[in-house]
Amino acid sequence: MDALAWCRERMLVPGQPLTASLPFAESGDRDAILALRTLGAELLALAAGTPDPALLSARVGWWQGALAGRAEHPALAALSQAKIGDRIEPMAFSPLLASVAESAVQARFERFEEFCEQGRQTGGLVTALEYGLKAESAEGAEAASDIGAAGWMLRRLRDVAQDARHNRWLLPLDLQAQFQVGRQDVLEARGGPGWHGLVRTLVARALAMGDSAAARLAPRHRHLLVHWAVEKRLAALLVGRPDRVLHRRLLPGHAGNVWVAWRTARKLQSRTTD
Repeated sequence: MDALAWCRERMLVPGQPLTASLPFAESGDRDAILALRTLGAELLALAAGTPDPALLSARVGWWQGALAGRAEHPALAALSQAKIGDRIEPMAFSPLLASVAESAVQARFERFEEFCEQGRQTGGLVTALEYGLKAESAEGAEAASDIGAAGWMLRRLRDVAQDARHNRWLLPLDLQAQFQVGRQDVLEARGGPGWHGLVRTLVARALAMGDSAAARLAPRHRHLLVHWAVEKRLAALLVGRPDRVLHRRLLPGHAGNVWVAWRTARKLQSRTTD
């Protein structure tokens, strides 16, 4: 199996936003976007679960060597196969790796702004690199980073119960204090008004951030805009029934994702031709 085929098998599964959004990217950009997003997902996955600190350190060290060219991985090979190695070096992912390693060891955010910045350093770095495929302005790269950060925040809320069970608690303390919600409430699946308020406030802030960023991007950055539109379906699920996330991992349906992706791409095409 070649590297890009490995990425497709790993990433393009029903229910995942990329599965719906990628077909609406410009044909010449699809392999590059797939390679970038797969490498980003592999690095972000290092923080999942409860790895032994020594094992986590070993994995981070291995990836540091791999990004520097001292080890091989299909996601890295995909960057070369997609012919973007000359534009985006693997070492551009080093800040993401460092951020993931730090958050896995000691994740604590006093304020929402710190939580937001973590999103920029993780999910936001991947979307900023995707923006860089059509290298343009620093302002546009910042908007792309904000879209990635907003999506990261929604996914952290989606996975809050799983993270809590793994002793990984990322929700900002100022929101916890405002709504009187803590990790034990999530572990015991105690919903109610406080939890609902926290979910809806965090989702509203993520949506405001992502929508503001999307408004600053030109229609030619079609995939970033389509992908964000698909990610917003998760926001609707979270707000609609906040208690569900305490019991199971929410995943929007694939058919609905495709419909939103198609509709968004069509609107963008109309804006481009006007």
